[in-house]
Amino acid sequence: MIDMIRHRKSIVAAAALAAAATSLVLAAPDAAADVNSVTVTGTSLSLGVDRFGTGCSYTVQVNGSPYEDVYLNDSNGASFGQQQLRLDNSGNASTTWSPTSTGTHVITAWSWRGGPQFAWEQVGSGLDLGSACVVTS
Repeated sequence: MIDMIRHRKSIVAAAALAAAATSLVLAAPDAAADVNSVTVTGTSLSLGVDRFGTGCSYTVQVNGSPYEDVYLNDSNGASFGQQQLRLDNSGNASTTWSPTSTGTHVITAWSWRGGPQFAWEQVGSGLDLGSACVVTS
């Protein structure tokens, strides 16, 4: 009889522990994404349909969790001023992006702890004039 009471107490204690753990998991706040956005900006004079051109430099801006390390990749060939960025205390960082081939480019910004964010950009042939980039196709 004593063994049966001990066994029931163990089951009740295990069930209470499982319920407490479940409530902690359900009550925990959602973790913010480590990379929230990636955007490409720059001024260019476009004579074609594309706003970005090969051989010209643009600014890639990344926003996410403060002090997060973020890695950049281009699916179609480009160089970056820095391919690894450390987000500042407001969660922002930027670098330069210079596409080396025409076509569709997918710029990916990702961190080890969070999911990636993407910027899809169409790139034509560019002619860098210093303060502007003429995109001809």
